[in-house]
Amino acid sequence: MRAHSLLILALAAAPLPALAQNQVPANRSQQAVEGINRSITSGAETRSIQQQNRFETNQLQGQIRSQQATPPPPAPIVVPRR
Repeated sequence: MRAHSLLILALAAAPLPALAQNQVPANRSQQAVEGINRSITSGAETRSIQQQNRFETNQLQGQIRSQQATPPPPAPIVVPRR
């Protein structure tokens, strides 16, 4: 019975932090802070995507350079039959 009561209390308390995050800020300064936080988060996500794209581009360019640096295999010598 005790475990059942604790489980119910834990489930009832779980949504509270999520609800607190969805509240509308009460005043303009809080709204400004939330806007700045969103802007910072968005900028960080954009930079992360750009960094990943640069990394992948550099990897591809390195592969292309590596393929161009190695000479092609020699053509097989074909000797005509007599």
